Amino acid sequence: MQHDPHRHPKPPKPASLAPLLPFVRCAIPFTSTAGQAFLRLPEGDGHLALPVRSRDFRDWFFRAFFAQYQSLPSAHAWHALLHHLEAAASAEPQNLRLQVGRRVASLGAYIPEKIFLDLANLQREYVEISPDGWKIGQDEAILLETSRNMLPHFTPAPSPDPAADLELLHSCLNLPRPAWLRALVWLLSAFRPRGPYPILVLQGPPGSGKSFAATVLRTLVDPSTSPLTPIPAGPRDLLALARCNQVLAFDHISAFSPQLAAALCRLSTSLGFAFRERGETEALQESYSRPVILTVTDRWSPPSDLASRAFTATLPAIPPAAFRTEADLLTAIHSAWPRILGAICSALSAALAGATPQTRSPGRHAAALDWAIPAASVLGVPADEIRAAFAHPPPLHPLVDAIGKLLLQRRHWTGSASELLALLQPALDCETPKGVSQQLNNCALILADAGIELKFKRLHGRRIIRLEGDASCENPSQDASPKIEASSQPAPDEELTAA
Repeated sequence: MQHDPHRHPKPPKPASLAPLLPFVRCAIPFTSTAGQAFLRLPEGDGHLALPVRSRDFRDWFFRAFFAQYQSLPSAHAWHALLHHLEAAASAEPQNLRLQVGRRVASLGAYIPEKIFLDLANLQREYVEISPDGWKIGQDEAILLETSRNMLPHFTPAPSPDPAADLELLHSCLNLPRPAWLRALVWLLSAFRPRGPYPILVLQGPPGSGKSFAATVLRTLVDPSTSPLTPIPAGPRDLLALARCNQVLAFDHISAFSPQLAAALCRLSTSLGFAFRERGETEALQESYSRPVILTVTDRWSPPSDLASRAFTATLPAIPPAAFRTEADLLTAIHSAWPRILGAICSALSAALAGATPQTRSPGRHAAALDWAIPAASVLGVPADEIRAAFAHPPPLHPLVDAIGKLLLQRRHWTGSASELLALLQPALDCETPKGVSQQLNNCALILADAGIELKFKRLHGRRIIRLEGDASCENPSQDASPKIEASSQPAPDEELTAA
């Protein structure tokens, strides 16, 4: 039979969905807040929610399909099912724009009414924390997403004495009392379902236990196959980690690129980005905020914007007589881990009971403090002691001490490194303007902790330094070195940027 070039080819037959639909008949399709299509799995898989276009959903479906037919669906039928589920996810108004949590979820718009901690175990259990206490639940109405690197949590156990169990944890971490309280506030803040989150910076000499402390703190919130990771190469890799983890912990940091430092600052509040699902051309827009832990070396010089968002905890050197191996420490913590997690859940319940829309704590870390202060009685720590741990600490460097005294006389100072060297020379251990600039960079975290903001700017070929203290550093009755201030003040329309 001769081929007719004008004859239209027959359209391909539609793929048959009949063998595939029974496996998802009891599952509920819905869309997340970003518009991504999800599937709430049927009874037996609890509250687990999987993106329709994800490897996890594909593996779940293929496993069930193969158990029934001893084969896999054709590629044509599989893609037809994905399109069907995506269309069904947008069909019902009550299933649109639902909140999906990762490890932590909540009820409530701005101040959470309840917090849900995913235990990620085989029973698909989670911890429901309310102002009245906490309990283990399996309610399918709670939507929690999982990832391959997520490990199961210990099931928390009631703690007869939460303060004693938390003190046991403290005894295994080389954190002085003020640093421990800062870490404890960060820990409670990390369970909040929304930011802003502080960045916990652990610094100290080699062998002081920074990495061990970071591992334990991260695991208390979000156990993972890799609790500590190297710093990512750039913002895109940082976002890939944020999509799969509730807490990000980076070890042995010596330097940041400016782009990565800016991305980390935004991640502590809300970092938005666009991504494409597998096989799709239209991008979805999502935003993430994540708690972050950094362990840093003595060569690390943080940008001022990042330093202003950081809780700094300094670990001292461990004397040889007091040294304990990680195996010994883990053995001591392991047996008490369920009670420690139960103590944290009790503290979070107290935080929920005392949460109010009004901010009462002053300073840069008001949100985290306001969250932790209502839990002070459960933690066994006076509220004033927690606040004192975030008051300006004693300066740890003579340069910081000298700058603090300078800013007691005025709110801010602007000038060159040479002018600052001449002004503070008796108190400094450097003799050149370059040495002053280097010490300022090295002390950026200590300056931020002392309420002093450091900025650099090039103006008319000169590198200008601006030091500005908060209200507690101001004494308007005195004025020191007005000549330097007048000679080096930048133009009003010049914006100072962080170094």
